[in-house]
Amino acid sequence: MQLFLKKATLLLYLFFPLVLVSQNNPDPLFIQHLVGKKMYSEVIFLLDDLEDSTSAQTDSLHYFKGWSLYSLKSLGPSADQLLRVSPASPFYVKSRFFAAYNQTHLGNYQPAKEILLRLNGGDREAENLRLFQLAGISLLEKNYAAFENLAGRLDTSHYVLHDELLTLNSCADRLKSHRQKSPAVAGVFSALVPGAGKIYAGKTAQGISTLITVVGFGLVTLENWKKNGPENFKTILFGSVFTTFYIGNIYGSVYAARISENEFQHEYQNRILFNLHIPLRNFFN
Repeated sequence: MQLFLKKATLLLYLFFPLVLVSQNNPDPLFIQHLVGKKMYSEVIFLLDDLEDSTSAQTDSLHYFKGWSLYSLKSLGPSADQLLRVSPASPFYVKSRFFAAYNQTHLGNYQPAKEILLRLNGGDREAENLRLFQLAGISLLEKNYAAFENLAGRLDTSHYVLHDELLTLNSCADRLKSHRQKSPAVAGVFSALVPGAGKIYAGKTAQGISTLITVVGFGLVTLENWKKNGPENFKTILFGSVFTTFYIGNIYGSVYAARISENEFQHEYQNRILFNLHIPLRNFFN
């Protein structure tokens, strides 16, 4: 039923030229209606060949297309469309903030900062939000001095910004105190004591399991060596298995340290991005 309604809406658009305006751009009111219905794919389809101009209606169409792309998590193209909205548009400030957020989410921190630093036309609350976004980007860059400077300039009288800044401060404290897991150190530990590298990487259960397995095969190999000699088939077999598990234990510890560090960084990156997003949605709700 929903698919039928979407198709019917598009047919209505295609067969009624009254919804068209000059330069073959669709009627902004019609596009706004589709956005309100969350028909983002249809909006993008209709605005696929959107022409540039300095008109207010074209500004609105760029905003609606950018917002639709943002809603579908197509962040790069969304930022491109939102940046085409001119300062004369009522959507200008919102477009700049979300274009900057899109770039931040993509890891393009310098372009995001440039968008925010060039932003003009906002009120005191918008300026406060701009400082908050810049502080969050500095934290993502691990520029703690810049983060503290920007955070200190914030007016946190609004409860949402106050709560989110507390969260960012907590993230900053955790990141600064974090001791990075070294793959090389993990490998050395596991070479000395099987499984120790995985325990160092925070994978305690895996480390204990590896220790039991490698030591077990080592003891069986040693027992066969004593009973049957080094050239015995069982000694060679168990010795080969022990060697394989021992080398695998070292490699596994190196890999575990890398995974552990990546997981930590990814977790805190997502926390910061989430906390940058909440005030944006509340401010422009």
